[in-house]
Amino acid sequence: MLAPNYRWWHITAFDGSVEGAPIIFRSAVLAAYAALTLLSQTPRAAETATPPPAPLSGLDAYIGEAMKDWQTPGLAIAVVRDGKLVFAKGYGVRRLGGAAPVGPDTVFAAASITKGFTAAAVAMLVAEDKLRWDDRVIDHLPGFRLRDPFVTREIRIRDLLSHRSGVARGEMLWYYSGFSRTEVMQRLRHLEQRAGFRSKFGYQNLMFVAAGDVVAAASGMPWESFIRQRLFKPLGMTASSTSVRGLNGDIATPHARIDGKYQPIEWLNADNIGPAGSINASVRDLAHWVRLHLGDGRIAGQQVLTPGSIAEMRKPHTPIPLAAPQRDHNPHTNFRAYGLGWFLEDYRGRLLAYHGGRLDGMSAHLALAPSAKLGVVVLSNRGRSNLPRALAYRIIDAFLAAPERDWSADYLRLADNRQHTRAAARAHDRRIRMEGTRPSRPLTSLAGRYTNPVYGELVVHRSDSGLILSRNEAAVADLEHRHYDTFKARFRSPALRDRTVTFGFDADGAVDALTLGRTGRFRAIDAPIPPAMRAGLKDGGDKTGWAGLIGLWTGDWDGVQPHSLVIETVEKDRIGALYAWGLAEPWGIRRRGWKILEGTVTDTVLTLRPTPQIQVTYRPDGKGGLEARHIDGSRIRRATLRRIDGGPP
Repeated sequence: MLAPNYRWWHITAFDGSVEGAPIIFRSAVLAAYAALTLLSQTPRAAETATPPPAPLSGLDAYIGEAMKDWQTPGLAIAVVRDGKLVFAKGYGVRRLGGAAPVGPDTVFAAASITKGFTAAAVAMLVAEDKLRWDDRVIDHLPGFRLRDPFVTREIRIRDLLSHRSGVARGEMLWYYSGFSRTEVMQRLRHLEQRAGFRSKFGYQNLMFVAAGDVVAAASGMPWESFIRQRLFKPLGMTASSTSVRGLNGDIATPHARIDGKYQPIEWLNADNIGPAGSINASVRDLAHWVRLHLGDGRIAGQQVLTPGSIAEMRKPHTPIPLAAPQRDHNPHTNFRAYGLGWFLEDYRGRLLAYHGGRLDGMSAHLALAPSAKLGVVVLSNRGRSNLPRALAYRIIDAFLAAPERDWSADYLRLADNRQHTRAAARAHDRRIRMEGTRPSRPLTSLAGRYTNPVYGELVVHRSDSGLILSRNEAAVADLEHRHYDTFKARFRSPALRDRTVTFGFDADGAVDALTLGRTGRFRAIDAPIPPAMRAGLKDGGDKTGWAGLIGLWTGDWDGVQPHSLVIETVEKDRIGALYAWGLAEPWGIRRRGWKILEGTVTDTVLTLRPTPQIQVTYRPDGKGGLEARHIDGSRIRRATLRRIDGGPP
């Protein structure tokens, strides 16, 4: 789920080499464990309070110590064996600082475990002859477009579910973007084709969103409704949902590392990528999902999925190379691949089908060992954690009577290695910084709007403390000067990692682009403002009336033509301003330009006349913006301007 810069939804490849070690049952923590297990008791937990299966002897103590090591507030585990729920229990608390315990019915984010549900939905429609695995996507979604016309034409439904499209991940297209699912799919056509079609494994959340749209088109109901009616309902998954909207009751709180310690954070709304990772569930509910898969698609006397569908989803579609460090970490695995909505690997001579999930402040893992009729679900409320995966291996080993190994300690060492690698990268970054440099232009000249066809708009604001970059209210970063025209974006949200921001200029010295590290180039879209005027804005200290609005404002006439306004001086009923306009091909305007004007001002209206025939008026909208009207005879154009030299509104 984690990319180097953002929190994503996938299981990342191992990047360290760790030798195995015997499991140690830490008796020294029994006192702490006693307090922990006291917190874990709930009325529903009594249903599974019978002695655990013999293979799980000592598990509680092991989990208690592992949770301390991983600084995990709470987690829940369910184990299915021979078609029955043999273990379901919660540990710790739903929220740090609170007393409410985690139980088997506590709801967590299942995140990318959702992908298996989307694949199953497609499988059900295949079984009903409403579509086929090898149907072209465009035959069900005529408006579906990718950047490469060949891939657009040839990509099949099974390609959407097997991470082999070759399309770049493009996580910022959905993550903290504010885009609807429809807009995410519309912008997908601009995303780079990073690898050859079907040439290699490349984790891709967005293709699963497209698969969800295929489900909706073929079934005649939204993906969410299909999942609820055709899967949640027959499986008895009564606590499960496909959105964070309306979550209440026995709900875990996400936790992220902030200022060196784990703290509660808000749930992330992932509706715009629903079919790839928006399901929320308890371990009890997901145990029903496990029983369905271990029962060849049959549960409670009902055939929900056909055995052929189960087999197809577990068929390797995309090989995943195993590097030497990965083999060293797990010498009992010789191959890894992706099926349809499931990761696949061999482990101690058996097939494992599994999927992890990570969302802001949450980590999850679900694994099946079909030949052993065994399934494990682990959900936790600590972000960026491999503890759920470690516990799943620990439990699988116990039921397979395999030699004991401290999986938690081994995965923790891998996590520590990654932290050391990141620290070394930060140290290197500091060493190569060019000290004593400064931006080539005044900071005010860098303020403005920048756009990218995939990721949308970024705004750079000028504030008293420097520059601020914002995408929306949830994604705001302070720009810290690094060297020359490069800054470091320090995001205020703990979910977003720092990135570099580099400004570029045209031949006239005006800023024309912003490059966001590991994302791409954003083109400047504001109407041109002379750099000297941008740099010289002064308000004389008067913050009342129109004098308080002195500064740089930007917007678009009817969403088509960029427009910038600089309010430079205000004296009684007169105002000095610069009026600028950008290109507007639909209106036949092929040249940019600007004019210095003197206008009139009343208490509520500023009026400018760019030409004798054109009148432009501006009124404060009461929300920190200006409502503008461009009147040319009977033609009226409208725009909402926002100020970009005073920080985000």
